[in-house]
Amino acid sequence: MNIGIIGIGVIGKRHIGNLVKRDDVRIAAVCGTNAEKTAGIAAEYGAEPFTDYRLLFERTPLDAVFVCTPPGVRKGPILEAAQRGIACFVEKPPARSVSEAEEIAAIVRESGIVCAVGFMYRYAGAVTMARELIARSGAPVPIVRSVHACAAGLPEAPTPRWLLDKAKSGGPMFDQAIHLIDAARYIAGAQGGEVEAIHAFGANVQRPKSADYTVEDNFVVNLAYARGTVQTHTHSWGVERPRVEIELLGRDYRLTVDLSRLGSRLYGDFRGEEVSAHFPEENMYADEAAAFLEAARSGDTSGIRSSYADAARSLELVVRANESADEGRSIGL
Repeated sequence: MNIGIIGIGVIGKRHIGNLVKRDDVRIAAVCGTNAEKTAGIAAEYGAEPFTDYRLLFERTPLDAVFVCTPPGVRKGPILEAAQRGIACFVEKPPARSVSEAEEIAAIVRESGIVCAVGFMYRYAGAVTMARELIARSGAPVPIVRSVHACAAGLPEAPTPRWLLDKAKSGGPMFDQAIHLIDAARYIAGAQGGEVEAIHAFGANVQRPKSADYTVEDNFVVNLAYARGTVQTHTHSWGVERPRVEIELLGRDYRLTVDLSRLGSRLYGDFRGEEVSAHFPEENMYADEAAAFLEAARSGDTSGIRSSYADAARSLELVVRANESADEGRSIGL
C-alpha cells in the first residue's frame, strides 16, 4: 500500500516510525511546511517531498493517507482524500470546531471512504480490559475520575509554541484532555450512554496568561452521562511528574486505568477479586494504524474503534468545556 503522510511533526514521525516496520506498506510521499526538513525526511524513506498537500494528492498515487497536521488543518486534506476515494487516518482532534467536524463528518459519510481518528488510548490493553469488565457489570458506572497532569505549561518545558496559543491549539482540552475524556466515553459510555451536560473551570495559578501564553494551565471538568454516570476530569500543565489515569468506582469494584507511560496498567478489584494487569509490549499507535490499514485494504471497518462520527462527539465535549470555563456556566448537550 502506498501511504502519504501530511504533517511531519512529533506525531507524524511517530506514525512513520511504526509504518516503516511493516512489509506491506511504503511511505510514498510526505508533506510538511518546512521544505528542507521535509526533503530530509523524504530522502530517508525514499518518499516524494511536498510542502503543499494538494500537490501531494495530485502527483502521488495513494492507497491511504495519515493527516497529522495541527487541528486547524483538517478539512482540506480530508476533502482531497475523499474526492479521490483514499482512506484517511486523522490525528486527534478531528477538527478545530464543532461546525467543521460536522462538515467533515458529512464529507466522510457521503464519500464512503474508510476513515479513522487517532484516539490511541482505545487500543490500550488496560482500556480494553476495563471496558470488558464494565460491560460485565451490566450497569452504568456510578463515578468516573480521570486526571492528566504534566509539565507542558512550565516555562522550561520544550512545548511547541503553537500549543501555548489557545486560538491555534485549543489548549489542554484539545491537546490532551480530549484523550482521557474520549477513553472514559469508550469505557463507560457503552453502559452509561452519551454525555448530556458539562461544566468546567479553568485557572492560571502557576503561570499567568500573556501574549505568548494564552491557555489556562489548570482545569476541572464535570460531565453528566445520560444514564447517571458522573465524571470529574482534572487537568494540569504545571506538574513535573506526569500522571494519566482513569478511575472507575462502583458498588463492588474499583478499577484504575494507568496510562502514564507506554505499557498501560489496570489494577484494583472487581467483585471481590484482585485485578492487576500490565501490557508492557503494547504499541497503541501501531495498533490503531494496523486496524485502519486493514480496514482500508478490506473495506471492513469493524476493527476501527474510533470512527470520525464518534470522534466528533468527543471533540464537542472539549469545545463545550472550553466554552463553559470561558462563560462560567453549565452547558447542556
